[in-house]
Amino acid sequence: MIFSNLFNARPYAKQFHEIVLKCLFDEQLEVRIAASLTLSGFYQCGYIQVTQEYLKYFREMSKTIYFTKIKGKKVILQKNIVKRHGGILGVCAIVSSSPYDIPIYVPDALMILCEHSHDPDLIQKSIKKCLSEFRRTHHDSWHEHRQQFTEDQLAILADVLISHSYYA
Repeated sequence: MIFSNLFNARPYAKQFHEIVLKCLFDEQLEVRIAASLTLSGFYQCGYIQVTQEYLKYFREMSKTIYFTKIKGKKVILQKNIVKRHGGILGVCAIVSSSPYDIPIYVPDALMILCEHSHDPDLIQKSIKKCLSEFRRTHHDSWHEHRQQFTEDQLAILADVLISHSYYA
């Protein structure tokens, strides 16, 4: 689909969204990442509206338990890692869709990412990349943007951003 055709394809927005969501939970990492970027673009241009329901859905997916104990040993379930990573990539798409402002849902989305900053390496890398990009795009107007956050949110965000850059 060509970007300039989005306006002609408005009646198909729901189907496109469903396809991209399915790809967000694909077994192949590259497909998940491409789906996240596509979703972010759809959100950014207003083709699909970000809603609290989408954020709630991604939060639920990001809480998927990715391991189980079998005979006392911790076993990682790859399909659950994929679900969890897909949820995180969905949250990243929401955050990335607003590169120069802070809509009402972005602070909550950032807190979800912060909650998962110690997840397995694959998920950590996605979160680190998203938070780094967020910091880069919001740095110049941070004195205005910070008013959208509570003091607790600012403290958590600062802790994760500082620890990520310090230990990187």
